[in-house]
Amino acid sequence: MYKRIIYDTALDWVPYVAFGVTFAVFAIFIVGAICMRKGSADKLSRLPLDD
Repeated sequence: MYKRIIYDTALDWVPYVAFGVTFAVFAIFIVGAICMRKGSADKLSRLPLDD
């Protein structure tokens, strides 16, 4: 007879951890951009045009 496949739920937490890590990385970038000094931001904004 056909038996149902019972999936283990041990890996149900993986998508939540992946989302949490992704959110943390973007949050760190946003906080770093907000806390950046104006002189440093101006220097980085002109960087590609200094050639």
